Amino acid sequence: MIIWQPGQQINNGRFIIQGKPLGSGGFGTTYKALEPRTSKLYAIKTLNQQMQLPEDFAQQQVKFINEALTIKGFDHKHIVKVDEIIQEGELFGVVMEYIDGVTLFQYLRQNGQLTESEALLYIDQIGQALEYIHAKGSLHRDIKPANILLRKNKQEAVLIDFGLTRSIATKSMTQDKTFGYAPIEQYRREGTSPTTKKASTYTQPPVTKPSPPTKKSVNLYSTRF
Repeated sequence: MIIWQPGQQINNGRFIIQGKPLGSGGFGTTYKALEPRTSKLYAIKTLNQQMQLPEDFAQQQVKFINEALTIKGFDHKHIVKVDEIIQEGELFGVVMEYIDGVTLFQYLRQNGQLTESEALLYIDQIGQALEYIHAKGSLHRDIKPANILLRKNKQEAVLIDFGLTRSIATKSMTQDKTFGYAPIEQYRREGTSPTTKKASTYTQPPVTKPSPPTKKSVNLYSTRF
């Protein structure tokens, strides 16, 4: 297994890994990296330890790279920007913009429910991102608070983690999903045609008991993960 360590130089010394990984999910691990030449910070994502173990690791990396190339073609302020793909030994990395902030999941854990104005603002922003993605012929398929970053000191949401993204033209979909956030048709064994409107419909996550009408706040997402 390949795990990049703090202070490690990668890509012929072009980048230096900064501290512990920013996060790790079901498919990938994301590192914070400094480019000394420009003093600019980046986020670099690789396949995680678990994905490096199977015999089909090489095939998984090809899939990983192809998905990154799809995202690289996106240009939207509410979608994380992919700059390039690099290789360090046997491991490929996707170089993305570094966003200083927290995920919506972390924000809810720290601050509790969103105000009504905040909720409507972020729904609109992520909705714009999804409209753009769909117009480009793709489906994100993993919308959840942990995959939405909030920029520091800005009321601006950014959609990240495209590990489950598929083309709308794909005739069948994998059953990979986040329970509680995936569209209901994805729980059915036979799946659904991604060309139907159903494929873009997401069920509402579990919510807490609504607040009294006099309290201007809303809890769109349960903090139970």
